[in-house]
Amino acid sequence: MTDFLVGGYSADLGGEALGVGRARTAADGRLEYLGVAVEVPSPSWISIAADGAVFAALEGTAELAVLGTVGALRLIDRVPIGGRLPCHLAVTTDSVITACYGDGAIAVHRRGHGTGESPAVDGPTELLTAEGTGPLPAQDGPHAHHVLVWDERHVLTVDLGTDLLHVHRWEDGPDAAELVRVDSLPMPPGTGPRDLLRLPDGRLAILGEWSRELVIAEPSGSTFEIVQIEALPGATDASQASALGLSHDGRFLYAGLRGADRIAILGLDADELRPVGWAPSGGHWPRHLVVDADTLHVANQLSSTVTSFQIGLDGSLTSLGEPAPVPSPTVLVAVP
Repeated sequence: MTDFLVGGYSADLGGEALGVGRARTAADGRLEYLGVAVEVPSPSWISIAADGAVFAALEGTAELAVLGTVGALRLIDRVPIGGRLPCHLAVTTDSVITACYGDGAIAVHRRGHGTGESPAVDGPTELLTAEGTGPLPAQDGPHAHHVLVWDERHVLTVDLGTDLLHVHRWEDGPDAAELVRVDSLPMPPGTGPRDLLRLPDGRLAILGEWSRELVIAEPSGSTFEIVQIEALPGATDASQASALGLSHDGRFLYAGLRGADRIAILGLDADELRPVGWAPSGGHWPRHLVVDADTLHVANQLSSTVTSFQIGLDGSLTSLGEPAPVPSPTVLVAVP
């Protein structure tokens, strides 16, 4: 049995969610929605820190919600992000780093210390801005979309609008460490890099929303080098790739395909990525997915459901039954 926090879109962004919800796996492996835990508008992304502190990006109001700890979940504070439409965040011991889709900004907030319930600072201590466009209509400007803490010194972000992977490094500042952008790796034009995932062998997987491809890159000095690009099986011209997951044994990758309402399956061998097949997502608009041991849970945003699948030894997905009703889900986060 696994407990989850669930984020979703509220009425301000056209959804049905009322805030951060709780869910739990049932005896048959499917997800069971338990209701709203904290009422906040459109918590489209949630991250849990190593000390149990919980933070959410309130996409519609451009705020960071500080939600106390997992065991005592409650709203502590709502502070301005500094950018528009925050859609993803990552947490370190000292900071909360947020990607803003609306303007491409990367915001850094300093965390309070002690119980994990102290609020972040009143506003961002840093706001890294961006500029540029891509070749597609949806790439009319910078659109930051994902933050990955690569190691103790480096943070990676992707910009879906400008086809760039940004590499940042923590540098000593006058009062505290500052996040400095040290390199940017161009993706093929029209990739629309959306999600990042560190692979067990130390390589980096980059999901292309608009190219419907998975890009594999290797660390190379202060940046990364693209070593393979693989089309997502099951993708159609109307598809938008949406989320990445890795099987528990590290042998298979899963990617959501909105529009086609499918889950692409790829094998991860020692030196290359290979297409395996695809499975129906069991709902409409698979926004996010998460692997829980030998189960894959898929958050279907527009059908307000979560579908659960058994992961086979060959990477195949078998539905565990009817999807669970969950209001406008955009993220599922397993509680440690």
